[in-house]
Amino acid sequence: MKKHTIIGTAGHIDHGKTALIKALTGIDADRLKEEKERGITIDIGFAYWREDVTIIDVPGHEKFIRNMVAGVSTIDIFLLVIAADDSIMPQTIEHLDILNFFNHRDGIVVINKIDLVDDEMLELVQEEVQELLQGYGMENLPIVPVSSVQGTNLEQLKKLIDEKIEALEKRPQLRPFRLLVDRSIVFKGVGTVVTGTVLSGQLNKAQTIQILPSGELVKVRSLQTHTHETDSVFSGQRAAVNIPGVARSGIERGDVLAEPNTLMPVQEFLGEMHSVSNMPVKISNRSEVRVYVGTAERMGQLVWFDSVKKLEPQGKYHVRIKLDEPLSAAREDAFLIRLASPVFTLAGGRILEINPPKIQHREEIWRPYFEKLNDPHIANLVESIISHRGYFSVSSSYLQQKLFLPLEDIRPVINDLLKRKRIREISIRNTGHFISEENFRRLAGRIEKYLHSFHEQNAHQPGANLQQLLAGTGLQWIAEELFTSALRFLENSGRIRNEKGMYAEKDFSMRISRGAEDVKEQLLQLFFDARFAPPSLEEISKRIELPMHELRSMTGLLAREGKLLSVQQKFYLHHHRWEELLNFLRQYFSDKNEMPVNALKNFIQTSRKYAIPLFETLDGEGFTSRDGDVRKKGTNL
Repeated sequence: MKKHTIIGTAGHIDHGKTALIKALTGIDADRLKEEKERGITIDIGFAYWREDVTIIDVPGHEKFIRNMVAGVSTIDIFLLVIAADDSIMPQTIEHLDILNFFNHRDGIVVINKIDLVDDEMLELVQEEVQELLQGYGMENLPIVPVSSVQGTNLEQLKKLIDEKIEALEKRPQLRPFRLLVDRSIVFKGVGTVVTGTVLSGQLNKAQTIQILPSGELVKVRSLQTHTHETDSVFSGQRAAVNIPGVARSGIERGDVLAEPNTLMPVQEFLGEMHSVSNMPVKISNRSEVRVYVGTAERMGQLVWFDSVKKLEPQGKYHVRIKLDEPLSAAREDAFLIRLASPVFTLAGGRILEINPPKIQHREEIWRPYFEKLNDPHIANLVESIISHRGYFSVSSSYLQQKLFLPLEDIRPVINDLLKRKRIREISIRNTGHFISEENFRRLAGRIEKYLHSFHEQNAHQPGANLQQLLAGTGLQWIAEELFTSALRFLENSGRIRNEKGMYAEKDFSMRISRGAEDVKEQLLQLFFDARFAPPSLEEISKRIELPMHELRSMTGLLAREGKLLSVQQKFYLHHHRWEELLNFLRQYFSDKNEMPVNALKNFIQTSRKYAIPLFETLDGEGFTSRDGDVRKKGTNL
């Protein structure tokens, strides 16, 4: 696959970037009417030097820095243009800062407009430029004096550009497809067309892709690169993508096209950043800032973990950026921070983790966490992400979106961690999820600890059911499959037992004020004798002198054993009496189609207090079916 190169310009307004591109390619990159009228570049423009080389022209005016960032975020080589008659200006330094923050350190410095100065002035400018570059560790960059108007040294510049292109390493194809959108246009009869640079992977015509951060899935109708129709575009190319059915408002600059389910909307991220050398105002922690990632701009809050109270020049910081609105980003993406008001560049760096967990601001906690995020071994990074999710288990798809790597690269890592028993797999909604072994065992221990406490306070009860355990441990929010998996682990290891959905410690036995079997026998006899009009639990408690909490435990136990039946949660019925009632109904309907209510009332010989709940239970269980004032035989009788 042929390598495609993106060259980007940078530099102060009116230093001749657009004129230089026209001199190199013959193309005027200023496309907007306003740009023609005002004589300045407002938006990013594009020119094609060769089939495999695109030049991006970016605006130099500080008011259009967002557009400059959108252009420079995807380049391979930069041309830093400095006018000989102006020398170094504010946007020269700011653009150089941005190039540095976005880790673009390979380029050429072009001193333009040499036809406007004498040799002495040109020599002075070259010395100033060399001194500036040394401050950024870029003193080895070539410096070429040219005149775009007269064509002086343009051939030398072209040769240097060719040498830079040849020396470039081929872009790795490890990551899935992603394109940063820098334009969105609606053409009548065609639909929405977006343009941008393909950062990674490959996109084919008719393929389904995802718009982020919205998450909308769309199908590609057609593709172009360098104004030519093509069946596919790949990493490094400029591409135009036709996605019909999407309104212009549905996709805009700052959005991303990506392979479905490989990225997620980002509300906040962790990163390492370096501040600029000149900071005229004091910046406090948690200040409001403008955040630039790729072609997107958002407002956000800057939070740093380091102990300094104010942001200091040329400092390195470990930060959390909280965004007002989500954007799409991936680990290792560059970001830029500018102060909201007055607007100037503060710092830039790289993203280490998107949508991170909460981290305490104690250095002994946050610093090791950032060290793990910098670990070059994917296995350690995957394990760290899973571990810091606590009791929130994660799927392989979630890991792919956190790391923006192909699933085939993540699965071997997961399998190795499973083999080494560093993580455990749980099936949730028929999909494999993962939790660290340490967190899983901590969960099991938490359940076991609560169960022991439950027994101490409820010795008269045979155990706790699932809902009681969830509520008691305060873990109603975790996936039930994970919780029950921890229960099975405790059962299989012989630490607890499960009897008909009631969980208890292995050696636990109920303790009530009298012998359990005697009480059970006494209660069953009492309910049997009461036929279809049993006394209330309060009456029984007084009659047999058993505390209410113990009585409720015993009747609940008998109900779970099938010896008592709860009728509408109003009273209990002996199971033999229930069978007696069903047998009466079977016999009655053997030669009759309808049963008047009185016939049933005459059989049970009880008041409406008991009759109505019994009738409702029979209807609800399908043993009878109400039809006006009569009952008919139910389907389950």
